[in-house]
Amino acid sequence: MDKLELTFQVEKDTKNTRRYQEEAGDGPPIIGTLYVQQWALRKLTGGDLPDRLRVTVTVDERET
Repeated sequence: MDKLELTFQVEKDTKNTRRYQEEAGDGPPIIGTLYVQQWALRKLTGGDLPDRLRVTVTVDERET
């Protein structure tokens, strides 16, 4: 497995963030709750706050 693709549904808005909950999969949640700054979401969408997000998780193979 070289990546995980997870889908999140909006759960709640706070003053400056939007809280998303991971949608159920075959097992326990991998991330669970995800908080994203509203300004960043607006920058990505041109002003809207999306109800769903897709997050891709990969491993950085570079040496640290």
